[in-house]
Amino acid sequence: MRAILNDECISAFDVIKNDEVVLEREKPDKKGGPKRVTIDFGMLNGYAAELNAVLQNAAFIGVTHIPIQKSYVESKPLDAALLHFRGFERGDSLCLYYQRAAFPLVPSPAARYIPASERKLSYFEHVMSGLSGLRVSRVHCPFFFKNIIAIDLKPPHQYSSDDAAESTPESYRILFITHPKGNRLVMTDNNDGTILLTSNSFDEKSGIKDGVGSLFRVEQSRKATPDPTESYEDFAARFQGRQHMSLLKAMVMTYEGIDARRITHLAGKAGIDSTRHISKLENLEDFYNSFIRWLRSPVDSSDQLHFALAPTEHANPDENIKGDDMGQIVDDPATSQKDGASTSMANSTGIPTSDARIPRTLIRYVFHHWGASGIVYKHHRLAEDSRVLIDETKERLEEVRKQCIGDEQQAERLAKVQQRLNDIGEYDKSLTHVMKWKGPEQFDLVKTIYEQVYRLGDLTGYRSKAAPKQFSRGYDESEYINDEEEERNVPHFKPKKHNPFKGILVIKTHPQNPDTALIIVGRNAKQNETVTHELSQAGDIWLHTKDCPGSHVLLRRHSGSGEALQIAADIAAYYSKAKKEQLVPVIKTAIENVKKCPDAQIGAVLVSNFDTIHGRPTNGGEYVKAHRISLN
Repeated sequence: MRAILNDECISAFDVIKNDEVVLEREKPDKKGGPKRVTIDFGMLNGYAAELNAVLQNAAFIGVTHIPIQKSYVESKPLDAALLHFRGFERGDSLCLYYQRAAFPLVPSPAARYIPASERKLSYFEHVMSGLSGLRVSRVHCPFFFKNIIAIDLKPPHQYSSDDAAESTPESYRILFITHPKGNRLVMTDNNDGTILLTSNSFDEKSGIKDGVGSLFRVEQSRKATPDPTESYEDFAARFQGRQHMSLLKAMVMTYEGIDARRITHLAGKAGIDSTRHISKLENLEDFYNSFIRWLRSPVDSSDQLHFALAPTEHANPDENIKGDDMGQIVDDPATSQKDGASTSMANSTGIPTSDARIPRTLIRYVFHHWGASGIVYKHHRLAEDSRVLIDETKERLEEVRKQCIGDEQQAERLAKVQQRLNDIGEYDKSLTHVMKWKGPEQFDLVKTIYEQVYRLGDLTGYRSKAAPKQFSRGYDESEYINDEEEERNVPHFKPKKHNPFKGILVIKTHPQNPDTALIIVGRNAKQNETVTHELSQAGDIWLHTKDCPGSHVLLRRHSGSGEALQIAADIAAYYSKAKKEQLVPVIKTAIENVKKCPDAQIGAVLVSNFDTIHGRPTNGGEYVKAHRISLN
């Protein structure tokens, strides 16, 4: 039975790993933010057991830091990260997506890990790279009724066995701690429990402040931990003062690690209505017996809850209990065993369908609910949407171009359409290089391509706001378009003039002097493209860190000032991946020596006749904070 379960888990993960699952796109949440998580310990424990079957003896490769807000901001808690593993038997790429919000550890489509030889690692990535090559010995929930998943790692020469896993301490342990205020990732020494790294560590100082070097201790909850040896008298005494509450609400508020659906399921087995007030229950002891039997049951007991992907029809019985949708509950263990090789899921139309090829596992359940938040999944779907948008836009503009050919009155429009077709062709070439996720920068590039192509496809200029703001929350183009059609119908409506400096950082070296030197900084790929190819003027000096990703910086009206040039070099070093270094090489050249690189990503340029100077990121950061201005 265990071998069959392991095969089902591996099969379910393979489907996700190969990016064969396309989830139904959800409408944006009116309240904003990710789905609220109320995790049941039984569900989490089963999920950890399934991950253990997939990752058993897999080699840990490394971590990719995923900055959510700004690509250059690293001095804050880790929002998200992609954990890379290599399978033991097949050598395949296995990835898990950690996120600070919502569910902490989600299966992800496979993605290549980019080593330190090809990029500059952040502090968190650098420390985690010390675990590279260690093998996964166990994935489990180490603390009873604490919502914590642990991945234990061991040296390659230690072989995995049930006896060895219990007798020999593993070398390291990665803990994923679920918390309503934000999940945490903690790496510890498994021999003595010393904390070596946390997700709040962006340098050594912040790590020590967050507990690095101390012993790991589980945070104590105000709620009681379920106890299999608890007597009925002690159980009933916990509800003193909560007699007016429903059994469902009282249990959720009293015990940790239990969600509303688990309580409803146990109450149903005891023949009790969980929505009734405790004071009106005559057979509370029957529920107690059902609860204790579940606590004492072995982990692999078929009496555990089974979750399917079909949308549940059961409304929450208590309006004050707002747990997340944990799927349909299957009460009959025999039925669960019979249908264990298949699951029910919703197709693109939202109608539940049955597919016998899809294993019924918690791995698939977790991906169904939270997989769309993963960076690799979002990148692939947005790249596919961008490809469709490019093809449709080119086809539509090509029809307009044909209509304009031969008509002298349409000559200006023909030139405009032809220029847009040429621009879309460049974006099309750039998209072919980033269809598969390689890093956070590529995801930003795909978003820029989608937004720019969407705007290029509009010949009226009224759809500038139509591009999606955050793909992670889903979008519906018709909603944006309808809003702007309403704006057109407003009397005396005038579209806002385009401000080329919007969002661009501009610094005056001497603000009181009207002829002072200007430093213009692009802080992402889109802004770099704007700064270098749209805002530049003859006589500008162009600066960029040497052999390191960073900002495009223009120095204007410097009049040969060495001071202004050094300030610009310091700022270029500060807005780069080398901002942690003390001294960073920076290239400078006239803007005329910077050309757009054909068939390359947005922001890529060819530079000739440049000189190398050095910038100090620390000085640049202090100068930016003191002299930041806005031309918006």
